[in-house]
Amino acid sequence: MHFAPEQRVGTATAGRLAAIAAALVSLGLIAAFWPTAQSIEAIWRRSETYAHGYVVVPILLWLVWRERDALARLPVRPFWPALALVAAAGFAWMLGSLAGVLGLEHFALLFMVLGGIVAVVGLPIARAIAFPLAFLFFAVPVGEFLVPMLIDRTADATVAALRLTGVPVFREGNHFAIPSGRWSVVEACSGIRYLLASLMAGTLYAYLTYRSLRRRLLFVGVSIVVPIIANWLRAYMIVMIGHLSGNTLAVGVDHILYGWIFFGVVILVMFWIGSFWREDEPDAPAAPARPAAPAPAAHRAAPVALAIVAALALGALWRPLGAALEERAQVAPAGIPAVQSAAGWQSAPAPDPVWTPHYVGPQREAHQWFAKDGRVVGVYVALYSRQTQGNELIVSHNQLVPPNDKQWVKVAEGRRAMDWNGDSITVRAAEIAGGPQPLAARAWYWVNGRFTASDALAKALLALAKVTLDPDHSAVIVIYTPKTDPAARGETALDAFAREMAPAVMSALRAATRH
Repeated sequence: MHFAPEQRVGTATAGRLAAIAAALVSLGLIAAFWPTAQSIEAIWRRSETYAHGYVVVPILLWLVWRERDALARLPVRPFWPALALVAAAGFAWMLGSLAGVLGLEHFALLFMVLGGIVAVVGLPIARAIAFPLAFLFFAVPVGEFLVPMLIDRTADATVAALRLTGVPVFREGNHFAIPSGRWSVVEACSGIRYLLASLMAGTLYAYLTYRSLRRRLLFVGVSIVVPIIANWLRAYMIVMIGHLSGNTLAVGVDHILYGWIFFGVVILVMFWIGSFWREDEPDAPAAPARPAAPAPAAHRAAPVALAIVAALALGALWRPLGAALEERAQVAPAGIPAVQSAAGWQSAPAPDPVWTPHYVGPQREAHQWFAKDGRVVGVYVALYSRQTQGNELIVSHNQLVPPNDKQWVKVAEGRRAMDWNGDSITVRAAEIAGGPQPLAARAWYWVNGRFTASDALAKALLALAKVTLDPDHSAVIVIYTPKTDPAARGETALDAFAREMAPAVMSALRAATRH
């Protein structure tokens, strides 16, 4: 009996040691990469889509606190292999910083923190708090890449439902007209807010309500599918309310309010149905009393302190290394010379109206038009160099047509092969409406001599250029032409222009980046 007080003191000390170690390594890494942490919070603050990030850490702490008695009985032993995760995540952060991929920086910081915690508290404690640690992923603002797909599917479902209920619809991209007025499916209508909020709440609910992995995964799947379908119904209902009320209801800010009320009811019903299959926590067997007390805290604290220092050092070293690579001398590009006429293509006046691809912050850009045999082709080049946040080639707001454009709309998009400067390359093909005739457009990237239509590959090439101390010269090239009857005429003009004018375009681009 006289050993019990000593054991309680020992486990309490071990619990405090684990908590202090996890807090020190987490806060130390966050401080070392404070600009990245600030950028996460800035996204929470300015975007309602990610406002749930503010509650992630409090929920994580509460989940850990629920397990405090079990955690206090576990040993605190550093797990040294986890330091490799800290170093790898630090390297990934540097690549993300060099390439300007903010999302990679965010995830790298998260993995540094997770690796640091596992390294200092050890595997037994890490296993016990695996779900709370994994829940931290909801703090990372990710999901924007889903928005275009969600917008398209919401528009598809809304138009299909309107037609099914007898409402005539004329659709052009994600804009459509019905007899009572015009509607657009934009980012706020995509349902990304509902999806992320439902996924986080559904994951937490599944963890707290079910014990079996199968039921947990099933409910998480339901929390993904339900908000998507509910958003389709919400969009259809809002359009119908506006249509039947003569556009006096659900046409302004109030349609967002209606959407959240509808979403809240759907989620409550989902949780209510899920409660019928809840699995209560089994009663824990009484732990047998052990006469042996744990090792003194002082003996455990030394390796834990060493693990904290090692984790902070392995993580933090990548920031100054990245800064050194970023600050190397680099020649700024010159102005882009005019593309010279060739192969019968002659300079032509600008059409009316002029469509310009939406690319923000290039150091240089050029926009010209050429004509041959009655066909007119426009070529747009935006050149980027010394890229930093705010003047990057690959960012979400750089696109052929922004969603909020008042005149132009992208009505179709795909990929196709094209001959360019002697190479067969893959390009993005799109149809743009908004002028007297729709435009057939093709776009692709040029990064230090390589062509690609992939955002991910272009980012990787930019990061590689900075790591190897090469200039980060890169550009987007867009060619387009009016799409007339027959439909193939626009495609033929672009193929001919690409085959015959590519050397002249690339000559101008290389002249601007020669150093």
